[in-house]
Amino acid sequence: MTPRQRVLTSLNHEEPDRVPIDLGSAGITGIHVSVYKGLRKVLGLPEKAIRLTDLSLRAEVEKEILQEFHVDVINVTRSLEPCAQDLTFWKPFIWSKLIKVDKWITQPVRRDLVVEIPAYLSISETGGKYYISTDNTIIAEIPKEGELTYKYLDYSDKNPPLGNARSVEDIKNFNWDYFKIKDETVEILRRKAEYLYKNTEYALVLHPPWVVNGGIRGLHQGGGQYLRGFSQWFIDLKFRKPLAEAILDHVMEVLMYNTKKLVDSLGGYIHVMLVASDDLGTEQGPQFSIQVFREFYKERYAEIINYVKKHSKIYTLLHSDGSIFPFIKEFIDIGLDIINPPQISAKGMEPERLKRTYGEQITFWGAGADTQHILPFVKPEEVVEHVRNLIKILAPGGGFVFAGVHTIMPPTPPENVVAMFKTAYEYGKYPIR
Repeated sequence: MTPRQRVLTSLNHEEPDRVPIDLGSAGITGIHVSVYKGLRKVLGLPEKAIRLTDLSLRAEVEKEILQEFHVDVINVTRSLEPCAQDLTFWKPFIWSKLIKVDKWITQPVRRDLVVEIPAYLSISETGGKYYISTDNTIIAEIPKEGELTYKYLDYSDKNPPLGNARSVEDIKNFNWDYFKIKDETVEILRRKAEYLYKNTEYALVLHPPWVVNGGIRGLHQGGGQYLRGFSQWFIDLKFRKPLAEAILDHVMEVLMYNTKKLVDSLGGYIHVMLVASDDLGTEQGPQFSIQVFREFYKERYAEIINYVKKHSKIYTLLHSDGSIFPFIKEFIDIGLDIINPPQISAKGMEPERLKRTYGEQITFWGAGADTQHILPFVKPEEVVEHVRNLIKILAPGGGFVFAGVHTIMPPTPPENVVAMFKTAYEYGKYPIR
C-alpha cells in the first residue's frame, strides 16, 4: 500500500497492511528541536541548524527522517522537501496569514542549539532568557535553562482580547475580520496541497495556520476562553449567557468563513482537516458538563463538520487534550471522524476503554506512546513493550493512526524516539499479534 492508501484505509475502519505512522503532521504530533538534534545524531546524520515549524520550538521533520520512520502523513504547510518548492511559506504569529520566506537565517538558542528561522524574526538573549522578536516586538520568550514558555503578547489569559467587554454591543464592535483567512493565504495553501497531492504519495493533513499559532481556533478553549480569559469564560457560560452566546455567534461566523474558504479551495486535495482545536478536559475530568456542551457547543460543532462532509471527502479531526470520554459519544453523534490526541494518562481515558467503547465509530490519532510519563523516563526496551501493548489494544480493526500523545519534549532520550517508531513499524503489521 502507498502511505495515502494506508491512512485512508485505517480512517475507514479497515485494516491496512500496517498501522499508519505520523511524526510532525501537526504541532502535537511533532518533536522539540533539542530532542530532534539528538535524534539526528543517533541516526548518524550530520549536525546542522534545525528549521523551526513554529514558535513553540518544534522541529520541521526532514525528508530523510520521514523515510527512516516510515511516516505516512504530512502537513501541506511544510516548507522542507517534500513541498512545493516555489511556495516556501511560514506560519507566523499573525493568525490569518502565511508569510513568504525569501531568506532563512540560523541563530543559537540555549547553549549549542542552533535553529533556522525566517529572516524577519530575530532571537536575542537578555537576563538569562532568549526572546523571539519581529519589528522590535517580542512575540515569544524562551528560558535559557528549562523548557519553552509560549508567550504571544496578545494571546494571554492575563490580557484576553475581549477581557473588558461588558455588553453584546462591545462584542459586536470587536474586529472579527482580523481572524478571517485571507484569499492569498487560501491560494498559497491550495497550490501547496495540489502539488503534494499530485507529486507525493503521502496522506495530506491541513492544520490551518490560525489553528497552529493561536487566535480563534475553536469554540471553547480556542474561542471563548482565548477571547475572554479562562476563568471569565466559565462565568459567562453560567451567569452571562447572552454575552456568551453573542461571542460564540461571532466565533462561528469566523470559523465557518474560514472552513468554507479552505474546503471549497482545497477539498479535492487534502484528506484530513482540523476543524477545531479545543482543549475540553483537564487531566482529572471534563472542564464542563454534558449539559453545557449540548447547550452551547454541540450544534455549532455539527454545523462545521456537516459543511466539510457535504462539500468534500475530507475526514474531520478535533484536537482536544485531557479527560474527554463523556464528550466522545456527542462528537460521534454529529459525525466527527477523528479525535487527536487520546490522552491516555488522563482520568477515564484508558486505551482499553476507548477502543472497546468507541473503536468502531471514531479514529484515535495518537496514543502510540505516553509522551508525558513514559517516553522521557524509561529505557528503550521499556518503550518497545509500552508501544507494543498500545498497538495491540488500539490497532485491531483500523481506526488508529500511530503518533505520540503529544509533542515529544525534553528530556526524552533520542534512543527512545527511535525505539518508539521502530516498534510501530515492525510490530504494527496486520494482523496484529
